[in-house]
This record gives sequence, C-alpha cells and structure tokens, in this order.
Amino acid sequence: MGDSTRGEAVIAGMDQMGYDAMVLGPKELSLGAAVVVQRIEEASMAVVSANVALTGTEELVTDPSTVLSLGGHRVGILGLTRNDTRISPDLVVTDPAAALERHLPALVEVADVVIVLTNISYRPARALLQSFQGVDLLVAALPGQLPDRAVRDPKTGTLAIVADQPLPRHAGRRVGRLAVVMKSDGSLGGETWRSVPMDGSIPDDPAMAYLLGRYAEP
Repeated sequence: MGDSTRGEAVIAGMDQMGYDAMVLGPKELSLGAAVVVQRIEEASMAVVSANVALTGTEELVTDPSTVLSLGGHRVGILGLTRNDTRISPDLVVTDPAAALERHLPALVEVADVVIVLTNISYRPARALLQSFQGVDLLVAALPGQLPDRAVRDPKTGTLAIVADQPLPRHAGRRVGRLAVVMKSDGSLGGETWRSVPMDGSIPDDPAMAYLLGRYAEP
C-alpha cells in the first residue's frame, strides 16, 4: 500500500470511528500539499493546524481551529503541528508560539472550552502554553516517560494529557482515555486519565474489519 493510499485508509478509519477533529502531523505532511489538501476535503471530521502553510506564502493549508457544539457548550479545538525532517518541501511548519498569539485570542472569544490538540511532545507543549491564558485542555504527544495521570498547570490552570503511546512499531497499541466533567460555567473538573491497551479484550468491529479489508494489500 502506497503512502497516499495509506493516508486515505487512515482518514476513512478515523471517520468510521467518529473522530471529531485531528491535527496535521509530519507523516501527513510528508505526502505533499496536493495530497494533504485532497485528504482534508475527503474527511468528515475537522482537520486543523494553526502553523502549517504553503511554502513561500502565509496561506494555511487548513483551518487553524474548529468549534464543536457538545453538551450545550461551544468547544474550540486549535491544532499545532510538530516540525520534522519528513515534511514535504512544498509545506512549511511555522513557529507554534506565533501561531498561538495569532489565532488563540479569537477562539477564546467564541468558545466556552478551548482545547489545544498537538503532536508536539508533552513537556515542550506544556512549556509552550505557560505563556498563554485561556486554554482549558492540552492534548499532547508522548514524552520520554508516560505520565500516569492528567496534570493541571498551577500557573495557567490548563489540564494536560497525552493522547496515546506511539512507541516505534507499537503505534496504536495503547490509547489514552480522559474522562472529565464539563461544568455549567464551561470549566473542566473531576478529571481521570488512563492508558488503555488495545488488545484482544476489545472485540473487532465488523464495519472496521470490512474497511480494513478494502485497503489490505494482496
């Protein structure tokens, strides 16, 4: 299966699982601008990034954020992409701090809850948000050692978690699960987080098995 077809399969699988949003990462950006734009158009979910632009321009390749209506609240999700050597030369990843300065205030104005979704590693992502107010939840990538709980920053009040455990050749074998209460004022509390093994105890989903079969190599 080629990289482009694999990207198509990933988007189809995420749509099948009911994802609300995803942030662009280096692996997607390695496909080149044309394929990335095509995959974004195919996706039912929001694909966001506030710091990926077409090379030589200031034009973002997708929306910096999205606002969802959940439980009577407006939940804003802003995406930040990690820089990487695999990125296609027709795309550029810009400074995430500058992207936050440009796009976060407008999102805070219209959303009751603000989530920063990023594949930047956990510790650098937490350090980055130290300079910004108004972010309720940070969903970041794996640090060198998996944290065993959700952490609330004492300075900003931002709740921080990791999404999963993408170890080499083990991506997708664990997923982080956050349970949180959204209070009437839009604040988050009562949080619990755990790393869930994606093993044989979880039965196969027939619709997903069918979808994977469509993309399986001969």
